[in-house]
Amino acid sequence: MIKKEDVVGVYRQLGFEVVDADGKIVESDYNCASQIMYSPDGYLGVVSTPAGRKKTSAPSGRTDLGGATLEELAEVTRGVTCYAGRYELAGDTLHHHIEMALNPNLVGQTMIRHAQLNGADLTLTAPADPKGNVRRILWRKVAEK
Repeated sequence: MIKKEDVVGVYRQLGFEVVDADGKIVESDYNCASQIMYSPDGYLGVVSTPAGRKKTSAPSGRTDLGGATLEELAEVTRGVTCYAGRYELAGDTLHHHIEMALNPNLVGQTMIRHAQLNGADLTLTAPADPKGNVRRILWRKVAEK
């Protein structure tokens, strides 16, 4: 069984896999720029972006996308997951209680992920979809400095 102190830390995504009901990998991507953080006091934050996104015409130094064109906004937000909130660990299951997110439809939702730790590697698996496919996200803990 995983303990909360085992999960606490910062992880970088190694990739993801979609596995069908027979255990066959039917989709995968190992080219990502993503990070998830679990704090000791129960907070989490996730930022996941496709690798290699193009820069926008927004002024340098801004933390938002003000100044980008509508076309640029649509392109740079495609495939981005960004949310934060609280988490709970129940056995080997993480509950991500989303309090704020790029996608406003996620606010107030709870994402359930089965967690598996193997040394510095964390695998989060979503519940199966109606076809029996599951999505596994592969993470590696960042070494402390």
